[in-house]
Amino acid sequence: GPDFGYVHKEPLFEAVASLDSFGNVEVSPPVSVAGKEYPLGRILIGSSFPASAGRRMTRLVRDFLYAQGVQAPVELYSDWLAVGNINEFVTFVPTSDKKRFRMLLASPAACYRLFREKQKEGQGEATMFKGKGTALDTKRVTINKVLSNDILAQQNQYVQRCIDWNRDILKKELGLLEEDIIDVPALFKLDKQGKAIPYFPNMVTMIVLARVLGIPKPFGPVAGGECCLERRIRALLEPLGLCCHFLEDVASYHGSLGEVRCGTTVQRRPFTFKWWHFTP
Repeated sequence: GPDFGYVHKEPLFEAVASLDSFGNVEVSPPVSVAGKEYPLGRILIGSSFPASAGRRMTRLVRDFLYAQGVQAPVELYSDWLAVGNINEFVTFVPTSDKKRFRMLLASPAACYRLFREKQKEGQGEATMFKGKGTALDTKRVTINKVLSNDILAQQNQYVQRCIDWNRDILKKELGLLEEDIIDVPALFKLDKQGKAIPYFPNMVTMIVLARVLGIPKPFGPVAGGECCLERRIRALLEPLGLCCHFLEDVASYHGSLGEVRCGTTVQRRPFTFKWWHFTP
């Protein structure tokens, strides 16, 4: 159509992997870092841990993104995930305050805090995956069972360390404070290769439609007739003027290690200024 274009890059001698997916290319909101302005934000891409021989984005694509210059890329560590895309642990939502946005990070620690809180309230037998048992787990899973699973706890301590490493990088490279970050409860488990996959639908992998959020329905523990994970997300995000809609994606995406965001996109409104005239 008119005023539409695209760039096609195809590696000739490199194998394409899941880190070349566009779930592994994000752009931050506009930020100011150490006195330098990034009015178009910064590109975020996932990679292997520094100095390790893990999976990386194809060099052809990485070089293209770095050559752009204006949105100076930040490389994060995403190879700890089975799919390896950064949108599995980080996203951004708009706000109407001075900061204009919040960064959301997946957080096993936040999930364990919530579950312990509910256990102390006498809701330890609240059941997860209600109505989706066969699609998510064949056994009855309760808060008590999750909290007593030592292997799951060890795996999520490892995942939390991976996310915390990225947290420090993002704070430094995007000029963020702790108050700019919201921890979203999440749990992971490790596959046979030691890579992390979501234990329940990963709410961070949401679709952001201005102030309306399409969030994967987590099917968390139901206490008092309501999923405590959904209740916590609403408490975190609705005071910011955001509207939360929980979408069932177990059969469509979660079962194939994806979520809502993996099969949807958003038509963006272009900037009012001539962004192609901007120089870094």
